[in-house]
Amino acid sequence: MKAKKILTVATILFVAIITIPLYLGANNMVAENISLTEQDTTDDYTNIQFDISWDNSWRTSGGPSNWDAAWVFAKWKLSNGTTNWAHCTIDTTDANHTAPAGSTIDAPNQGTKNGKPFTPGIFIYRSSNGSGSNDYNTVKLRWNYGADDVADDATVNVKVFAVEMVYAPEADFYLGDGISLQCFEGTDNNPVQITTEETIVKATASGDATLQSGVKVDGDGGICTTGTGAIDNADYPTGYKAFFCMKYEITQGQYAEFLNTLTPTQDANRSIQDLGSYTTYGGTISGSQGNRTASAPDRACNCLSWMDACAYADWAGLRPMTELEYEKACRGTNDPVAGEFSWGNTTLICAVDQTSYLGDGTETALPPDANCCMWGAVHVHHPMRSGIFATASTTRTQSGAGYYGVMEMSGNVMDRTVTLGNSTGRGFTGVLGDGVLSTNGYADATNWPGMSGGEVTGSEGSGKRGFGWDASASNILTLTMSSRVMAQSPNPTSPRGFSDGFRCVRSTP
Repeated sequence: MKAKKILTVATILFVAIITIPLYLGANNMVAENISLTEQDTTDDYTNIQFDISWDNSWRTSGGPSNWDAAWVFAKWKLSNGTTNWAHCTIDTTDANHTAPAGSTIDAPNQGTKNGKPFTPGIFIYRSSNGSGSNDYNTVKLRWNYGADDVADDATVNVKVFAVEMVYAPEADFYLGDGISLQCFEGTDNNPVQITTEETIVKATASGDATLQSGVKVDGDGGICTTGTGAIDNADYPTGYKAFFCMKYEITQGQYAEFLNTLTPTQDANRSIQDLGSYTTYGGTISGSQGNRTASAPDRACNCLSWMDACAYADWAGLRPMTELEYEKACRGTNDPVAGEFSWGNTTLICAVDQTSYLGDGTETALPPDANCCMWGAVHVHHPMRSGIFATASTTRTQSGAGYYGVMEMSGNVMDRTVTLGNSTGRGFTGVLGDGVLSTNGYADATNWPGMSGGEVTGSEGSGKRGFGWDASASNILTLTMSSRVMAQSPNPTSPRGFSDGFRCVRSTP
């Protein structure tokens, strides 16, 4: 099961149509036959048409009661080079898009742009229960180009991107497992269940002092605290409500494609390939501004600062994940198991090597039954291919998957999350990205932690969960799904760590 890459195509709008080779996605995700059709110059829209297919898809009404989906969005620029890449305003009326038989398109409304209803992207997924490959032909997304100030006779380039997501439905879930380092607990020193009712969440005695007096969590209505710096935040994403989560951490190929849409100034702040020892620890992104490539595009992207991560999330129309959502994505509705990893038990088999170092996406883990990438590896001292432990027939434990099918939430690279452990993190309101960055390449979404700081100090309010490939046998508990040992570790003096990765989420209406 290969990790999903971003999927791209360039076309010429309104004059001629030229298709360039696609950037293929994980699980054999492919978009092809891309064109722009049925332009309406009265209402200023056109359809972005394409075929999309991928493997290892599912939808089930039993067990986790969820499905996977492709989050699809697009960028445009004038082909004469006088503009930078900008986000396409996609129509918010589901019926204005064409979903092929067997599929559903969900175009979530995210406000307005130039007087037009706006969404930065759409979800496409199975419309009924089933599993296996998806092959959806003649998908049509309505692009309201008039809202983007594109003239009827303009000649533009368009890129289309897709990211595989997993749906986590609204549900009760537990925080903490009773023994992991600095894990959450309730008033009775046991794991605490998040429901629609208000409950007090604390940290263990050796953990986060700011949580010792407790944070009141209402699954259906945010959080509140008392005392100095009290916060009443009804919009904090507690994890109880439904959300979509990236199935894989951002890959190096995805990040390279992100960089390729940035201006020189934005690229200078977001580029990671010039970091010392970058290639030593598995980094493969190279090339110049606008022409970045990754020689191991499926490998999880490490060396991401909090600002890098937030910029990617905003650019993609997604948002950061809270550490409460992290635990729900891992544990789901199951009862806690002491010392469990993200796959729901304590079985851990470390990869000691891989079959190839070509980075072409065909590499598999050795031994074949490995389910985690950590420092115990003899030869693999860097992140591995996202989804490397999973095949069409592996179990949750064998593939290292969370309850809902999210991969590698223990090991490989750390999942950077919004912390519950300080006032900056607790001010997060779950605002979604809109596809637009600041001129310097920073996310500019309201109330995202760190947006008022710089590259070094701006990660306040963030932390890390799940640890990464540099975890060793001596600190193996840091890999467990409930460990908060780095839940408030923004790395202010070293913002780009060699095991720091990221995955985005998106709330549902």
